[in-house]
Amino acid sequence: MSPDEPSAVPTEARLMRALVAEDDPGVRRLIAALLELDGWDVRTAVDGQEAVDMARDWHPDAIVIDMTMPNKDGLAAMREIRAEPGGEDCAVVVVSARTGASDVARAIDAGCDDYVAKPFDPMDLSARARAATLWRGVEGAQGGV
Repeated sequence: MSPDEPSAVPTEARLMRALVAEDDPGVRRLIAALLELDGWDVRTAVDGQEAVDMARDWHPDAIVIDMTMPNKDGLAAMREIRAEPGGEDCAVVVVSARTGASDVARAIDAGCDDYVAKPFDPMDLSARARAATLWRGVEGAQGGV
């Protein structure tokens, strides 16, 4: 094989990274566990400001974020993350108990890729996170396990 030919040896693919930002500890653990079972590398944040800081340092492929959190709400955090270099490439799924049409419209206008109402179906949430990464063209995005 010449040096110009691609190697036949597959490269090790990294796990897709998901940041879960949710102030309710039980919901945060549930979402993180669901995504981990689906093959994601998951980190969690307890509020919007921590989500911004973690996204800046860790560069997740997807963020699942609650709309109403202390220190910085989910929409403000999402806007700030989107403004960072590479922030437009990250898929964002809002998970919220707020289900009014104006709430969904505000989230979409702020830059989220999808909106999931609480209570949510676990399989649906995981599928939507994967789909959002595909829509964003995240390298390595694929179906779950």
